[in-house]
Amino acid sequence: MALIGECESEADSFHFAMTHELGPSKVRRVYVGFVSDMTERLRRLRLEATARLSDEFVTLVVGVNTPQEVAELRSMGAFICHQHGAMGGIYDDIAIQSHDLVISSKADRPSHALDALEAYSECYVRRREMRKTQGAA
Repeated sequence: MALIGECESEADSFHFAMTHELGPSKVRRVYVGFVSDMTERLRRLRLEATARLSDEFVTLVVGVNTPQEVAELRSMGAFICHQHGAMGGIYDDIAIQSHDLVISSKADRPSHALDALEAYSECYVRRREMRKTQGAA
């Protein structure tokens, strides 16, 4: 799961909710925003986010803020999660696609915005369906 357009407190709340529900050993938090060179950042993103773990584990990529990172994550099969709310400048260059998720940790979120566990559950079901489809081909 890749969180886009979230502030750090939103990323923290999603990470906390997931570790609380799944256990700290089941959630990997990946942040490569500190790497200034884009080529190196993408390399580190691939390295950190492609470890093959079972579907019982989740990799939470936070601080995604460039079109290149989004494209790389999409090519890796990551589920892209957009923070509900005002769209910042990042969306001048990043399109929301129909299969992306809208997320929010706020109690008064609209019905189409998922909380952390709902988003994880949706990603889990989609991943399992993808594996079934690939196995049947």
